[in-house]
Amino acid sequence: MTNLSDPLQLRPFEVADAEFVEPWLCGPGLAVPHGSSAWPERLVRDARIVALVAHAAGEPTGLVRLDCGPDGVAEVTIVVAPQHRRSGRGRSMFQQALVHAREVGMRRLVAYIDIANESALGFFAECGFASHGVTGSRIRMDRIVHQSKNAAPLDVQA
Repeated sequence: MTNLSDPLQLRPFEVADAEFVEPWLCGPGLAVPHGSSAWPERLVRDARIVALVAHAAGEPTGLVRLDCGPDGVAEVTIVVAPQHRRSGRGRSMFQQALVHAREVGMRRLVAYIDIANESALGFFAECGFASHGVTGSRIRMDRIVHQSKNAAPLDVQA
């Protein structure tokens, strides 16, 4: 049972984490690269990827991945362990991911969500993302990193 009083902490992904993370990647819109066992090494070694594992009370609860582009746009992936879904852990993970995105200089986050994944679409909308079209079977949603949940970003005039 999820106890939200246990603080959620994010730490860098390690190759050994693949053992418990891989089964989480079998949901709608998610997949481990077919025939590839190199994905954990890539998460650790690729300087453009910020991969973080969420833990609460010593138990792994999720994965946050930011694929950071040189243009200041990061594709965000948030995967919550099945037994912790709909518990508020995803929102906490997102808030911490937002802090990390700011720290590495990202200005915009983008998520590509399977059209059939209504819970993910609702989650990202509640986190301030707006829909920006469909690509194949996925909806592109994005938000500015420095904006709050419902407020527009500041317009600073020089």
